[in-house]
Amino acid sequence: MDSTEEEQEAKEVAEPAVTLEVTAYRAVLKNRGFLALWIGQGISGIGDWVIVGVLLDQVNRMAGASGLAWMMAFRFLPAFLFGLLAGAIVDRLERKTTMIFCEIARAVLVVVLAFSNSLAMICVVVFSIESFSLVFGPAKDASIPNLVKQDELMTANSLMSTTVYLTMALGTMIATVLLGLVQLIHKFFPIARHVGEHQAAFFIDALTFLASAALIFTIVFPKRREREEPFSARKIWNDMIEGLKFMWRFGLTRTIMGAMIIGFIGGGSLYILVPPFAENAMNVTGAAFTLILTILLVGVVVGSALSTWLSRKVPKEKGFGPAIVFFGLDMVLFSLIDFYVLSLMVIFIGGMFLGYLIVTAYTLLQQNLEDDIRGRAFAAVQTIMRTCLLFSMGIFAGLAALLGRVIPKTGKSVHLLFFSKTFYPSMLAMILGGLIVIVGGLISTRSMRKYIRPYREGEVITNEAASTSS
Repeated sequence: MDSTEEEQEAKEVAEPAVTLEVTAYRAVLKNRGFLALWIGQGISGIGDWVIVGVLLDQVNRMAGASGLAWMMAFRFLPAFLFGLLAGAIVDRLERKTTMIFCEIARAVLVVVLAFSNSLAMICVVVFSIESFSLVFGPAKDASIPNLVKQDELMTANSLMSTTVYLTMALGTMIATVLLGLVQLIHKFFPIARHVGEHQAAFFIDALTFLASAALIFTIVFPKRREREEPFSARKIWNDMIEGLKFMWRFGLTRTIMGAMIIGFIGGGSLYILVPPFAENAMNVTGAAFTLILTILLVGVVVGSALSTWLSRKVPKEKGFGPAIVFFGLDMVLFSLIDFYVLSLMVIFIGGMFLGYLIVTAYTLLQQNLEDDIRGRAFAAVQTIMRTCLLFSMGIFAGLAALLGRVIPKTGKSVHLLFFSKTFYPSMLAMILGGLIVIVGGLISTRSMRKYIRPYREGEVITNEAASTSS
């Protein structure tokens, strides 16, 4: 490559030409390969969240709250057991074939789920579905840079992330409508009662996975560099260890992963603490509470969509750390508010920061990691997310219970001059979670400073990765 081409490549990295304009999204969606992947994920994502809504209803009827806890535990368990190993497998196999196989396997397992009539069987099938999801996710994320140009990655990730969170909202809503529709069909067409209301949803979900597999089949991926070593369990294990060492030595990856660990441990407190906080501080339950979660997801969708425009205003490397800090500050502010309408506004802003963070983290990893390491990197991201969320829920549930021994559930009022504030156990625990996120953001901001100047001067960060791996 001559100096002119190197300068042009550096310029493209230094000044990503991504915008929020319709033309930017249109340019990415003209890519038939990415379009097929995007549509497929939208279809299967809706089906997936339909199942989440339906399955929660089924397990709740079958075994109550304890059954739901067991099912969720089996959903997180694969990440503990072989989340990182899945990434090493992805880097060894052809990603197109891997994704198609995973989608077909999940379709078959969802059909099996339709005929599962015990909690134990449901947990086993859910575990199996999640295991294939652990392989599919890194394969998909690692494939995006092979389908779009480097300066289109932020836009592509914005579309993917926005779609993910839209399907969460649409899927759960469709699940509600579907259950009601099947009940009406049973009422007017008794012959259809041999297909249960939950089974109908499972069959539809299986079709969405098959549709996704068919769309992925049409994609033409660039040929990857063939591995000379034979495929074996020992090589897979060595790949996983090598990938972990690389991600630790490569400063940018270490910074992003470290920020995600701290951020998800602190931010995961929202999952377990918002329900008791909303009930105690604002007397909010039922539909009013679920609206808080809905507004948070809407914020994530908006933040994901705005990320392409923001990256043009603020370099990703410069905005990543401060966005974590602001998300933590938003958590603390939300914890101190006991006015419902204002809390919705604050949680929406927090969701926007979260959406921007997800898109930015994925784009930075995709732009700065070689193709042979991406599968392991994104498997590590999935493992971190699931593991830290699970640990966070346990830690902060215990902390809230511990604080509950000192502060009554109804709260304790503190009077300072003209100021009076009631504090609750869940509130104090959530404030601590926000402070942890802030600390993680400050650390990552400091660590990211070394990557801001190279981008401005037109250098390519991957040079560090190359020197690290050599």
